[in-house]
Amino acid sequence: MTVKKVILYQLFTFITVAFLLSACGQKARLDSKTNAAYVNGLPISRHELSMEMSRLQQRFYSNKMSKEQLKEMKKQVLAILIGGRILYQAGTKSGIEASPAEIKSELAKVKLQYPGSKTFKNNFTKAEMRRKVVVEKFIRQEFADKTIVTNEESRQYYHSHLADFTRPALVKISQILIKTDKNEPRDKRQAALKKITAVQKKLQHGDDFAKLARKYSEAPSKDKGGNMGFLMQGQMPKTFEDVAFKLKTGAVSAIVSTDSGYHILMVTDKKPAYVTPYADIEKKLKGYLKQRDIQRKLGAFIKQRREKAKIKIFI
Repeated sequence: MTVKKVILYQLFTFITVAFLLSACGQKARLDSKTNAAYVNGLPISRHELSMEMSRLQQRFYSNKMSKEQLKEMKKQVLAILIGGRILYQAGTKSGIEASPAEIKSELAKVKLQYPGSKTFKNNFTKAEMRRKVVVEKFIRQEFADKTIVTNEESRQYYHSHLADFTRPALVKISQILIKTDKNEPRDKRQAALKKITAVQKKLQHGDDFAKLARKYSEAPSKDKGGNMGFLMQGQMPKTFEDVAFKLKTGAVSAIVSTDSGYHILMVTDKKPAYVTPYADIEKKLKGYLKQRDIQRKLGAFIKQRREKAKIKIFI
């Protein structure tokens, strides 16, 4: 997953802790060594930025990141934290508060994500949970509750993006492959052709395809009797694909030549292209469209407020 996709995921779900929190606002020293940025006087500590980057890496990245990737991530994560400060300030200004019960509930939820109580205590406080609740309530009140997707909108999206709801035609193939390539000497190519021709004759005499595949095929699928499973257009070489989709179920092809060698194909099953009915996808589609609209409105709100905010960045 790219850094950009990770950041979009964060905005889309609205549940990333660091996005919603304003950690250690009162306790942080007002200096560039301790803090990465200030938003209207509220600091974003370097520790907070580092913690959120670590959470993000652990959740989405299994491989070591390059310096450029880390630099881009730091930039994007800081933007998220700045957005969190802006939302918190907007929430408190509109009179939103967090009750003791709500704070307790949030603490319990977050604590479940951390196996050690020490880790939990070192990273989350009641004050932070209070800010989290305020931001969530603000998003729900000002964006989620006011965003409605009509039947007309969802149907229009469905019909204009029909390809997204269409499963292409599938064909289940078994193959016998004798490897060769155009750069090999002529005699080796002739030997490979002779070998596949001999297999073809055995098939014509009624020998079992799967048994012959296990015995003669040089493809990885040989141990499965040549079974390659279901494939769709675009997953196979063009020559291979053209033959496979023209064959009837149960039919065996003539010898097919590709850059990989000589093949004999057998189609064991077919599934026609299928369009998911609107009724089957309506609920999920409306949910997706609502989240998309909320994301856009929220992004525009943060952008507008950020342009007017007093922001100092030290990294």
